[in-house]
Amino acid sequence: MLLENLNVQLFHLINAPITASPLDIHFGIFMANDTLYLLIFSLLIAWFLGRYSTKALVLKAVVTTVIALLIGYLVSLIYPHPRPFVVETGQTLIAHAATASFPSNHMLIFSSIALCYLFAKQVKLGLALLVLAIMVAWARIYVGVHFPFDMLGALIIAFLTNLMIQQLWPRFQQPIMDIALKIYHYFFAFLLNKGIIR
Repeated sequence: MLLENLNVQLFHLINAPITASPLDIHFGIFMANDTLYLLIFSLLIAWFLGRYSTKALVLKAVVTTVIALLIGYLVSLIYPHPRPFVVETGQTLIAHAATASFPSNHMLIFSSIALCYLFAKQVKLGLALLVLAIMVAWARIYVGVHFPFDMLGALIIAFLTNLMIQQLWPRFQQPIMDIALKIYHYFFAFLLNKGIIR
């Protein structure tokens, strides 16, 4: 109960107050929802325009994220923690299904990708993505759909998943990339032949 009380107290420190300005609310909603689309768009651009090593890192980040999300889903089945609005605490600024709160899928996605780039020694980009992940974590709490420990749990799962993938990836990168590139060349042959994408 001590940890749960701390979780709720931290939530109320971060969650949007009744006196929040429209600018703060719009920024919180943008960070909580729209940054995910920007991240996906950036990964697609990196894949379509990047060289082999760039594509391999994008694919590694995606594989890591998918595994982290799967682990997170299993954790949510074992520990179905309710969201703040389900227990009627704080202010909720966006609509959300009453699914399990722990761990945060958004944080799993952002932190898995950020840590993947850090593990690959892409330090500047990895740190930038990690800062973005922290901002998204703040925003998801600010708009009232997550507790702080949902973010911490997601970060731990993302870190452990990256540790595991870091050990396995050298063995499986080539066959996974071969399959991915065959599919890519099959569907985008025209654009590739025209030199529009790489």
